Amino acid sequence: MNRFPPVRLLLGFALLCATTLAQANSITLDEKEVFGEKRRGVIPYAFSTDSLGTGVGLGAFVSGVIQPQAGLGLTGFVTDNDSWLVAGIARNFRLASFPRAFFELYGQFSHFTDERFYDSPDRSRPDSPGSNDSDKDDYLSGVSNDRHLEFTMRYVLPIGAGRKDEPLTIYRTRRGMLISPPQGGRGWNPFTTGKTVLGARYFYRYRDLKEPGQKELRLAKTNGLELWLDYDNTDFLENPTYGNRQKITLTRDFGWFDSSNSWTNIELDASWYFDLGTSDWFRQQVLALDFWTSHTPTWKVEQDGRVSNRPPPSFGSRLGGYDRLRGYPLGRFHDKSAVYYGAELRMMPRVNGLDELPVLKYLEIDWWQVVGFVEAGRVGRSYDSDLYFKDLKWDLGLSFRVMTFRLPVRLDWAFSDEGYAIWAMYGQPFSR
Repeated sequence: MNRFPPVRLLLGFALLCATTLAQANSITLDEKEVFGEKRRGVIPYAFSTDSLGTGVGLGAFVSGVIQPQAGLGLTGFVTDNDSWLVAGIARNFRLASFPRAFFELYGQFSHFTDERFYDSPDRSRPDSPGSNDSDKDDYLSGVSNDRHLEFTMRYVLPIGAGRKDEPLTIYRTRRGMLISPPQGGRGWNPFTTGKTVLGARYFYRYRDLKEPGQKELRLAKTNGLELWLDYDNTDFLENPTYGNRQKITLTRDFGWFDSSNSWTNIELDASWYFDLGTSDWFRQQVLALDFWTSHTPTWKVEQDGRVSNRPPPSFGSRLGGYDRLRGYPLGRFHDKSAVYYGAELRMMPRVNGLDELPVLKYLEIDWWQVVGFVEAGRVGRSYDSDLYFKDLKWDLGLSFRVMTFRLPVRLDWAFSDEGYAIWAMYGQPFSR
């Protein structure tokens, strides 16, 4: 069995450093915390993966800086195979003249000496790398450099829970459970319940790959605009007990500046949460379901089998990694269209205990969860009925999760027909 490398997951873990911040335009506070009080923390970590070797890193955060709802996060690591990464984020800032708009800036720079790409621009065969029928060992690998910049704006529409003069949602919790009024979840009407957010993001991504013994440098450069409409009708998005969420996203690279080519992608993500009540053993039991689908209308296969106007790796209709099909490597499948189904049973014991351990007490752990999950999905050359049920890839697994610094952090073990994977990441899978 293979243990797939959790490459970006450690970045995600350290950037839980985005603090007591929940989703942008909201924050999560303990019942005793004061809004705007400056909080800071440092989190050292160590890891070992197949592609990175052994590494050490440090994450740091500060909240309530400059503005009471804002926060800064920074992380970086180095490894014994000469790989390194540094990333930072500034979240939840806003201008006095645009109180409904929240801004975010993110940057990531890395150098990996054994990066893998399960993809190819040549789709002349049904089993071409990255396709649904591709072989697990059919990938490119080598030295890779990555530069990633994003500027994001989220605008809270004045409907539903956003009708208030103050569009910032403050979740108050006791031992990690919501005690303030829920944002939504009872009924379905964007004009009366839940929060609706219009988002826009400018992105720039540069990635290269130099294979061993090859003189040619493979490049993937993209920049463009991502637009979305997000209706969060859950009671508490960081750890929902009930409700639902729907998000539709349009991403466009116009082919401007130094972009490799132009492309367009459309996504729909929908999740549902069902409260299964409490018991003598558990203070929360939730069934979480998710459906996601993606399509790239500009994707065109030329006569020679090569694809034009397609998204580069990390964009578009892709499966595998820490959010969808966790039993497969990051970006294992990539094609014109994709569909995904996910289900989780989340069980939160009444007894904590972790908050009393000397080493872990610093992490302010409010609760822990045991989660069982199953996933299925596939990518395809066209968007048709076969995409939804034919030759689906699947996995199943277990997860251990904690609420630390008012943010869920998870360690997932997933098993598939290609081996197993271990992922560490921040945020509930269907809520990120």
